[in-house]
Amino acid sequence: MEATTHIVLLGAGYVSVNAYRSLAKALRRQLKTGSVAITVIDPLGYHAHQGWTSETLTGIIQASHQRTQLTDIMPQARLLLGKADYIDIDDKRIYVHLNDGTTQWVPYDHLVLGIGAYDKLALTGSQQYGYQVKGHQALLRTMERIQELVWLASTESPAMAQRLLTFTVVGGGFTGVEIATNLAEYVRLVQKQYPSLRDANARVRLIHSTKHILPGLQLRFDRLVRYAERQIRQYGIEVIPQRRVVELTEMGVRLDDQSFYESGLVITAVGQMRKVLPGTEPFTHDAQKRVYLNKFLQVKGQTDVWGGGDACRVEHPIRPGACPSNALWAIQHGVHIGRNIARTICHKPLKPLTYPGLGQAASLGLGKGVAELCGIQFTGTLAWIMRWFVFHSFMPSRRTMFACMSDWFYLLRTQRRKALQRHSVEAGKPDLPVEQASWVTYTTA
Repeated sequence: MEATTHIVLLGAGYVSVNAYRSLAKALRRQLKTGSVAITVIDPLGYHAHQGWTSETLTGIIQASHQRTQLTDIMPQARLLLGKADYIDIDDKRIYVHLNDGTTQWVPYDHLVLGIGAYDKLALTGSQQYGYQVKGHQALLRTMERIQELVWLASTESPAMAQRLLTFTVVGGGFTGVEIATNLAEYVRLVQKQYPSLRDANARVRLIHSTKHILPGLQLRFDRLVRYAERQIRQYGIEVIPQRRVVELTEMGVRLDDQSFYESGLVITAVGQMRKVLPGTEPFTHDAQKRVYLNKFLQVKGQTDVWGGGDACRVEHPIRPGACPSNALWAIQHGVHIGRNIARTICHKPLKPLTYPGLGQAASLGLGKGVAELCGIQFTGTLAWIMRWFVFHSFMPSRRTMFACMSDWFYLLRTQRRKALQRHSVEAGKPDLPVEQASWVTYTTA
């Protein structure tokens, strides 16, 4: 009887989900006969789509619609709910601490490192007083805190309401700019809804360490940067460039020039951190603790350990430097890993990663966005619509896609944000309508 080839996927992010899809397609017969078996190890048991971060924070998309159960999108895999504590490279096995408290050694013939990254918490006080959005639980915590502050502010004096509704976003990259602009739009919305907030001077502040926002776009796509800066000015967002936050406190943030800014909520979007999984210390890591991979997406020096996404450093196949750390690249890494593992099992030669990249996009509020598609720049409503379609097309399942689309159509039909309405009803608070004008705003750079 033919021995079973065991493929183990660590994590439930874009890399693992799309590696599974490629494997299931290429090894359909082997999975059916049992000559190949796939195991997924993850403590949560669901995949969290991260495309609608700002829309979830501001109540357009329900948080539950970002989650897809792994049993739905990986039906032929065995799911182990737990964490990998150690990888024994020599004996090709993984020590797993299961959620029920038991432990288990899981053997592998091929291992995929899809463990991703998490929010950087290096700033003093960021764990105690900061809020993040990278992880799904962190996103939920931040969303709930924003709603709580709005409700508290509506019951306080204008002076106290102003302090509660002073939001500071740290980081001028895509995530920070998206959060700041969408939050500014949302603050305007709630001030119109709550009469007690109309006299409160609510503010959104963006602090970043570079001269301009969106430094990754500055050299090649200056038009997009100029448009984003113009939208930020129109929202009245206070921008503090070329400053670093050195400390978060219960009252606000302290900068490297010793200035202090009071804040009701501080959201940090200053990059990612990675964990070196015990047992992988012999792998070559870069300064950001990313594992170096070869052009086939194998860990350098290994033929049976593969990786991609935020946890690994993959050299860009076209331009010098590493592939960007975003969902689209993680998806393509996963697709390629699955195909190459299938080629190995079928005794076919491996193929190098040749994906050149598609582009990048950001929402700056309803109907406003910036996008770059194959080097062509788009701004305004067109960019926003392009992002809307692209993000839905890359969602992990049709069920999740249709759930998110239903939230958007609910917004269009009722002019209300469904997630906020549900939250308000549960808490006995009024729900919030959306500004109709925001749907028709169109500006080009």
